Amino acid sequence: MIKTALILAGGFGTRLGELTKNTPKPLIEFNKKPFLHYIISQLIKHRIPKIYILTHYKHYIFKKKYHLKKIGKSKIFCKKEMIPLGTAGTIYNSKKLISNNTIIINGDTYIDIPFEKIKTFNLKKNKLLMFLVKNKNYKSNKKLISLNIKNKKIIFVKNNKSNLMNLGLYYLNKDFCDYLKKKYRSLEDDILPKLINKNLVYGLKYNGVFIDIGTKKNLNKFKKYS
Repeated sequence: MIKTALILAGGFGTRLGELTKNTPKPLIEFNKKPFLHYIISQLIKHRIPKIYILTHYKHYIFKKKYHLKKIGKSKIFCKKEMIPLGTAGTIYNSKKLISNNTIIINGDTYIDIPFEKIKTFNLKKNKLLMFLVKNKNYKSNKKLISLNIKNKKIIFVKNNKSNLMNLGLYYLNKDFCDYLKKKYRSLEDDILPKLINKNLVYGLKYNGVFIDIGTKKNLNKFKKYS
């Protein structure tokens, strides 16, 4: 059973310009519902007891809308990061919230969360499960663009010969906190590459919907799913 979900929702959404001047990116509305609604609805459907939205930019809006809200078997909490510290810093400051059977997901990316694969996966001590998706749009130089799976483990692929990339969905246990350090800022750049090189990261391929709403093009793309 997944016990806890952490949603990373502290970014400024600067690429969207005026759209995020007064509204945090995860709260942009589709059919009169915030984008975050479509993520949280999946978590509630699967009765995840504790859902934490980790915020910074315009935290008060998240708090007013979601903090201490109880829906079915799930209760939602909003936690503010006082100073933006990147994904690793946010998780480090929230490590007390991580229990065994925790998922971490981005608050600006829509996916059909593969709950059945997660629930049936035997996650061993000091390991992490992450998902890879086909890379159709991204050409950045992030370290986690060119990846592959070998014997259920994530590996780096040299010369960008893989078309798979990090989905941004993680399944982990409390012992993952041992890898968190105060000096780290990026989960993708500072922590995951080290764990991948030590063969500590399991991997599964994801074939479903994947829409990062960080661009206006993808905002329009998500409309048909809302």
